[in-house]
Amino acid sequence: MAISRYDPVRNVSSLQDEVERAFRQAFGGSQQPAASPAGAFSPALDVEETEDGFTLHVELPSVSADDVEVSLEENVLTIAGERPFYADKSADGFRRLERQFGRFHRAVRLPDRVDGDRVEATYRDGLLTIAVPKAEDAKPRRIQVNAG
Repeated sequence: MAISRYDPVRNVSSLQDEVERAFRQAFGGSQQPAASPAGAFSPALDVEETEDGFTLHVELPSVSADDVEVSLEENVLTIAGERPFYADKSADGFRRLERQFGRFHRAVRLPDRVDGDRVEATYRDGLLTIAVPKAEDAKPRRIQVNAG
């Protein structure tokens, strides 16, 4: 009788594959990967705050800048677009798909005092950077203390 080692990672990976396959069948039946049951995935982002404003860094590898929409309405910054599946490949040959494809959507509520007229977005090497300046009256001010 041969002794086999228990490999919990193999079992979890196999379970994950089965759950993903069930979701694909339940939500469209296609072998192409589903973005999510709701139809859109949320890209990873970081939000940085300084005295002058907020900077958002959004990971969007293999997405064209033309396929990204950024809007600001009532202090909600919205990033939306689409990451297409490989143009030259079929999903049939893949044994694991961890990257998400299809529509993406991300909304971030910002504080009330931002200057929406000066928002700037740049895209380089798969990273979308959005600078949202604070309104002048929202920036911290140093108050002079007079001796008296």
